[in-house]
Amino acid sequence: MKECRDIKKGLEGSRFIGELPLGCKLCYQGAKAVIFLTGICYEKCYYCPISSARRNKDTMYVNEEKAETFNDVLREIYEMKALGASITGGEPLIYPKRVIEVIRLLKNVLGEKFHIHLYTIGKHLSRDLLVKLYNEGLDEIRFHVRDWRVLKNVEQAIKYTDLDVGIEVPLIPGLKEFYFKLISEAEKLGVKFINLNEMEFTESNEEELRRRGFKLKKDSYIAVEGSEELATEILKWSSCNTEEITVHYCSVTYKDKVQTRKRLLRKAQETAKPYEEITKEGLLKHVVLKIPKNLWHKGVEHKILLTKLPLDIVYGEEEVQVLLPPHVLQHITNELYSSGIKHFKAYIIEKYPTRNNIVKNITPLVF
Repeated sequence: MKECRDIKKGLEGSRFIGELPLGCKLCYQGAKAVIFLTGICYEKCYYCPISSARRNKDTMYVNEEKAETFNDVLREIYEMKALGASITGGEPLIYPKRVIEVIRLLKNVLGEKFHIHLYTIGKHLSRDLLVKLYNEGLDEIRFHVRDWRVLKNVEQAIKYTDLDVGIEVPLIPGLKEFYFKLISEAEKLGVKFINLNEMEFTESNEEELRRRGFKLKKDSYIAVEGSEELATEILKWSSCNTEEITVHYCSVTYKDKVQTRKRLLRKAQETAKPYEEITKEGLLKHVVLKIPKNLWHKGVEHKILLTKLPLDIVYGEEEVQVLLPPHVLQHITNELYSSGIKHFKAYIIEKYPTRNNIVKNITPLVF
């Protein structure tokens, strides 16, 4: 009797059989920059999770940052100390020259060891284009298979290049037999891995999902009910019905709590100002003291500057804002109160480590 393969535990509910591809290993470290090359796509997948701000728009982002040029992409990669990048969309290969250009740039600037994978529906991927992408330095390609005919292009990628070839699809409840067949056919072709992503609700696909009867999973604000249970069935089946292909279930919780958080932490560690502290979620945290300008010039300025603390000062027309590390707040407020200065406001600010300074939380402090 054939021995079944082990199902290994990943992070935050993710599980897999076999060996994770390098693209996923770097994701586990938060070391992969996500290059959203375009929101244009020739498919109209009802479950597409891309936000309305990006969908069907020829706009480029890298992680949370909008990118006008490839120099913006490089800047973000340096700021988060990325070890690799994923090229996604939309359908990136609507603009093959753009894909080739960014691969060439990343490899020339960051070196051959910088890992690049491409996510594509793959319908219009020719043999010539596959070879060009490979020769420019693409390391890994992931096909979103919706049409069985795409497997011909998957086969070409395996036959004519040394790319790590995988398949990546969402786990749609009710399609168990489709996934069994997909995994079987993929292994016959020599596909290295298949990633099964927990299906998710977003602001852009919610209406379509609910219209088709999908519901939110209990205790989740984003995951689709039944998707995780389907993953369990597929992994059990795969453990006894596959021999070499890696089968990887990637949970919504993993993407939120590990992938995104670790990426934010990497960037925060590189970009935090001296007065900012880094939270475990990868946010930047500091205190803002708002002091009336008339008090500022009556001793407050001298008293604060004497502390020699890491800080920044922003001068407004009616008030002065002092940005300080949270751990010195009590000391500073005690100093002000002891000097008879009580007319000021204080806030704790938590923001993402992004250039557009997206603030997540503002907490007013009462003394």
